[in-house]
Amino acid sequence: MIRRVAATLLGLAAVAALPVAAAGPALTVTPAVIRQGGTAEVVVTGVMAAWVRIRFAGRVWPLRRAGGVWRGFVGTDPLTAPGVRRLVVEAPVASGMPQPAVAAVRVLRVAFPTRRITLAPDRRGLLDPRLAQEEGRIVAAALRVLRPDPLWRAPFRLPVRGIVASPYGVISVYQGQMRGFHHGVDLAAPMGTPVYAANDGIVALAEKLPLSGNAVLIDHGMGIVTSYLHQSALLVRRGQRVSRGQRIGRVGSTGLSTGPHLHWGMRIYGVHVDPMPWITRSAP
Repeated sequence: MIRRVAATLLGLAAVAALPVAAAGPALTVTPAVIRQGGTAEVVVTGVMAAWVRIRFAGRVWPLRRAGGVWRGFVGTDPLTAPGVRRLVVEAPVASGMPQPAVAAVRVLRVAFPTRRITLAPDRRGLLDPRLAQEEGRIVAAALRVLRPDPLWRAPFRLPVRGIVASPYGVISVYQGQMRGFHHGVDLAAPMGTPVYAANDGIVALAEKLPLSGNAVLIDHGMGIVTSYLHQSALLVRRGQRVSRGQRIGRVGSTGLSTGPHLHWGMRIYGVHVDPMPWITRSAP
């Protein structure tokens, strides 16, 4: 008899969900408590199926199978409602898992600060919503197909030597109008400072975008994509395999930018998460 598994909320480093029965599925979520913008790793064992997926925070998240283990990540952002959220593991009925395995993940509210930005007259045209739509189409096309297998082998690294000028999640107000939350971390550095790949992967995009300027997107596998925006020069091309620490560009101020810096961001299946915790996360 398969029993539902509930996460034990023991703190930020807690591990959720223990095996239900020797022959049944085992669900683990690490950590069981995350801040808005945080990421949790999900591991499912004891399920023989063609696919296993997660339902969490209103989205479906695929898991990758390696041997008898299904593994993947779920992410949150500043728009993810805080509180205890259900994480549900689903598989085909024929898998021997007649009902979903369930865990609880607590999402903690973060008081994100606000930044107010006034653009020079020659850059105010970049606030045209049509430019955001155009860029969205380009990025969506570049990320339509992602590698299912992990390509990285070590914790991620900071892509540039600089100071954090604007952290993840900051509410951005341009010309007095709110434009949403900051999707990454701004690392201030002198013009031309080398930019390095945060980890192994394949370049999914390397071109000049309307708002992000000279941009590189790297697919690291398992739905994880890092972005490197506003560069003055690009040193890689689409489809190129890159290694952790490889030079991929130079710091600049192209696109919707007010000074030299690198915007470093991370998506997990399209959800913009805080990349900073990943510089200490080990490989799956």
